[in-house]
Amino acid sequence: MSHPQKALLDEFQYAIHHFVPTLPEEIKVEAQSIHDQLESDKTADEAMIRRAFHDVGVKEYPYRHAYDELIHTKEEGKMNQLVLEHVDEAVRKVIEPHLNAGVHLDELVRSDLLAEHLTPEQIYQVVDGIAVAKSKLGEAIKSHVSADAAAYDALLKKWNDHVKMIEGKLVELLAFAKKGDEGQASEIKGKVQMYKEGFLVTEPDPDEKEIEEEISYWKETFAEEG
Repeated sequence: MSHPQKALLDEFQYAIHHFVPTLPEEIKVEAQSIHDQLESDKTADEAMIRRAFHDVGVKEYPYRHAYDELIHTKEEGKMNQLVLEHVDEAVRKVIEPHLNAGVHLDELVRSDLLAEHLTPEQIYQVVDGIAVAKSKLGEAIKSHVSADAAAYDALLKKWNDHVKMIEGKLVELLAFAKKGDEGQASEIKGKVQMYKEGFLVTEPDPDEKEIEEEISYWKETFAEEG
């Protein structure tokens, strides 16, 4: 009998398989252990698994973004080429002009452009192509990390600080749940959970501007009610 939350656990496993090569081995091992424990526990519900998404994602996120910045500066041309080779002709015709114009792959995926011109299945081709390309470029990026450890460490610190900043804003947003009625509290908690899941590689990154807008909205809402 499959796990009641098989789809979520499959997504979690997909994320683990696509961790960046520069992620410390102990984080990979811990993530796999958490996944396997959840998979063997048929009582593990959606909330438990989504909390695990956040706990693992927060640790992995800075390494992924530091790695991505190195790809931008060192291997972007190869990265684009590998993705273009991975997708079919229809998808290639949509994304290639933008890549040639200097738009980064991660910016393209986050934009509305793909949703306007591609089906969800075609968008998945791009996302999967990026994951495959990163894996293929792993050894090249590792050599860049070794050759310029100071630059990589600086990027890692930058993204660790970014995680702390986002987490602080989520704590601020969650605090409004105590001020609202049951419906408002549920809405706020749901938004916070959604943003937290954004730390995992398979989910859209938590958007700082969007979180700040949520904080402003609830601040004004409760000020008017008060």
